[in-house]
Amino acid sequence: MTKNSLKNGPDEFGYYGEFGSRYAPEILMPNLIELEEAFNDAINDKKFLDEFNYYLKEWIGRPNPLYYAEQLTKKVGGAKIYFKSDHLNHLGAHKGNNALFQILLAKRMGKKKVLCETGAGAHLIATAAACAFKDLPCIGYMGRDDIFLQSTNVLKAKLFGAKVIECVDGTGEKGVLKDACTSVLKAWSSDPDAFYCCGSAIGPHPFPRIVQYAQSVIGKEIKEQILEKEGRLPDAICACIGGGSNLIGAIHEFLDDKEVKLYGVEPEHSAALTNGTVGIMQGFKSFMLQSETGDSTLATQSLASGINFYSAGPEHAYLKKIKRVNYTHVSDKEAFDAFQLVCKTEGILIAFEPAFAVGYGIKLAKEMGKDKLLVLNICGRGDKDIDTAERILGDKLE
Repeated sequence: MTKNSLKNGPDEFGYYGEFGSRYAPEILMPNLIELEEAFNDAINDKKFLDEFNYYLKEWIGRPNPLYYAEQLTKKVGGAKIYFKSDHLNHLGAHKGNNALFQILLAKRMGKKKVLCETGAGAHLIATAAACAFKDLPCIGYMGRDDIFLQSTNVLKAKLFGAKVIECVDGTGEKGVLKDACTSVLKAWSSDPDAFYCCGSAIGPHPFPRIVQYAQSVIGKEIKEQILEKEGRLPDAICACIGGGSNLIGAIHEFLDDKEVKLYGVEPEHSAALTNGTVGIMQGFKSFMLQSETGDSTLATQSLASGINFYSAGPEHAYLKKIKRVNYTHVSDKEAFDAFQLVCKTEGILIAFEPAFAVGYGIKLAKEMGKDKLLVLNICGRGDKDIDTAERILGDKLE
């Protein structure tokens, strides 16, 4: 990597420009320093990386296809659309890449149990499954609202042996991903035998770097596959974003390829990078949907639980600031329409989360023209969302 490469990651203090770092209470510092040292040691150990790559292939099922969405392309009438098919991974999402990496790291560190947070539940089941096959207890923290919406994923996690703890906000009535993040950090701070498996590119340093490293396999595969299929790089890559793990995974390999335009798509009512202000919360500095005084977060809402978050990872904040990535948003309706369109044109049941990327990607493809190449990251499948889809559609399904 060159000195000025955007792929170099944060500085020694965990900063991406002015964003990131380790804004954590003193009680968490020993855990974070131990984790950073273990991570840096692991990624310089060929044996550890060989094990990770072995299980990416044999357990996760990578590489997954870069699929030409021919019928959707014809329907839209613009750029040639490719799907990066992370929905075909074991457990149905990109989350397994990161969970696998971190559980192998936990074993290497000699930890006795694993804690994790989750929104839509994909990270929870990925962590629970990885813990099951590496014989580690798993405790998952999940907001009350998300437990109701994603009951199928909660059941899967329990089948893998996980214990699921319900989290609520200050009112005691509601609970979403933000509340799960708060609860798991509190639990980890008082349990030195535990390993916190963070699910997105958020939190205090080194978590954003660890998650980016584990998920970067997505973009590496995209680059190799598109060069094989088309003989050139894509003109644009587009993915949804909440905290930002699937997006940073898809685009990191392309950050220095200035000819490739990069897009992150947020939900309209939890669009921190689009509408937020700079703040510090839950251990990191980034754009956040927060009160004017910065002492509390604003309420968020999204059709997709996994990207219903008040902030985004610090590397994304930096990429927004330097204008390397274009961050935008679409409505729940646009995403749900895209969800249905992919079902009917490609016979693929995508999750609500990547439906936001498809919703924007449809508009983008029309603008780009037929000689262009657009890659959309399909970061999860929609089994978990079919009950909600049924409630929304009602009699229209008849």
